[in-house]
Amino acid sequence: MSESTYTPEWEVYFCDIADRPACISVDLGLEVLAPIPDKNRAFELVVMLQQPDSDGFPGDEAEWEILEQIEEAVVETFQSSLEAIFAGKILHDGKRSFYFYSGQEALPEVIATNLMQQFPDYTFSTNTIEDPVWGLYLDFLFPEPVDMQSIKNGRILQLMQEQGDQEHIPRPVSHFLSFAQESDRTAFRKKAEAEGYTFVGENVNEENLYTLTISKVETLADEAVHTVTLVLWQLAEEHHGRYDGWESQVVKEND
Repeated sequence: MSESTYTPEWEVYFCDIADRPACISVDLGLEVLAPIPDKNRAFELVVMLQQPDSDGFPGDEAEWEILEQIEEAVVETFQSSLEAIFAGKILHDGKRSFYFYSGQEALPEVIATNLMQQFPDYTFSTNTIEDPVWGLYLDFLFPEPVDMQSIKNGRILQLMQEQGDQEHIPRPVSHFLSFAQESDRTAFRKKAEAEGYTFVGENVNEENLYTLTISKVETLADEAVHTVTLVLWQLAEEHHGRYDGWESQVVKEND
């Protein structure tokens, strides 16, 4: 895929960085392009919040609006002046950080410094690093597998809601897992059944992995889904396995 045919795919997820909550927005669509040879430098613009709350996020609506204004100005200027790629942004510990890739070294810092004069009440810092392998994007901004599962959960739930699903109605939810060793699958199955899951089926797939499908009657409220998948994810890891996702039928009030 070339840059000309690439489509942005922005997602938001929450995690902890240095034991503090963080909100990361990242363009997942860049994964198929990274690294781009002529965009070998990563640029970071860090803007200090004026009134962060106890979690380090903006404490009032007015600051959210100003941060949006800063983002619009920075993104438009960097894309038009440098043909820079906007890779992601982070809210963490009282700071909003923006991340771009370009082929320039000193120019991004000059442009950012001039641009931030429009926002004299905000202090900021900048940093440019050589990053030909796009490590900042792939290893820092890009979600870990468990965070990606949460993103997938959100996408599935949104699609089901658009189809009229009533999330509060309990229904059977199937979960899929795979293991390198049959003994690990057996041990996991016993543990899952002790937690109230029902055995649905097992097989050996084209990767020579031992697959397992289990089911449980559950609701599909956001927090419930994220909690269940995280527990199964961690349990699968404890048994040297992999959590491969879930599925459920759309359930409506009059079904």
